[in-house]
Amino acid sequence: MKTKFLKPTILVLFSILFYSCNTTTCNHQLESKSCYPNDSLPSQVITYSEMINMMDAYDNGAKKELNKYLKKVSKGKDSVSTKYSWYKLEDLKQYIAYVERISKEKDITLTGFRIIPSSYPKDHKNPKLRNRTTLIFTPTTVVNNKMDVAFEPLYSKKGKPTLVEDYLNLVRNNKLKNSSFSNERYSDSLLSSSANRLRPSPPY
Repeated sequence: MKTKFLKPTILVLFSILFYSCNTTTCNHQLESKSCYPNDSLPSQVITYSEMINMMDAYDNGAKKELNKYLKKVSKGKDSVSTKYSWYKLEDLKQYIAYVERISKEKDITLTGFRIIPSSYPKDHKNPKLRNRTTLIFTPTTVVNNKMDVAFEPLYSKKGKPTLVEDYLNLVRNNKLKNSSFSNERYSDSLLSSSANRLRPSPPY
């Protein structure tokens, strides 16, 4: 009797483990294998020499101007611009899993993310973040054979991506309420599918 039920039980157990490893959150692992479909060395990896050259080019160019700007707008209180931004791994996984899910629900292919340089405004609620550089992650899809077009999966219709640029223009011009995109989810603070909430250094 024990032998009769042993094989089905093992099969069910392995099925659960396999499923948990293939969910978009990728929180579990089977033995030592990665949950991700491809964990080989990516082509985007760079050498330390490349890192040094790029970091030095930034430090000797754009960063100097950013430091000058920060010193000017802070009236000498701060003169060191953002050194780096940090994202907690679990938060990053959750964000990717969330965007993958809502894109799949809309039958829209998620191709990647635009990482857009930006700055916190001078009147930001956190005084320590004001005027500091930061990054915004925005989902992308294929439009007119371009793979990196920023789109809004949250409000897109099935198979029809709505462009982030369209929403930005409407919000900038205070025209969203009267647009074809207006719906019951509209508010003065319309939620997007883009992400920020990075921890920059300084000030942390």
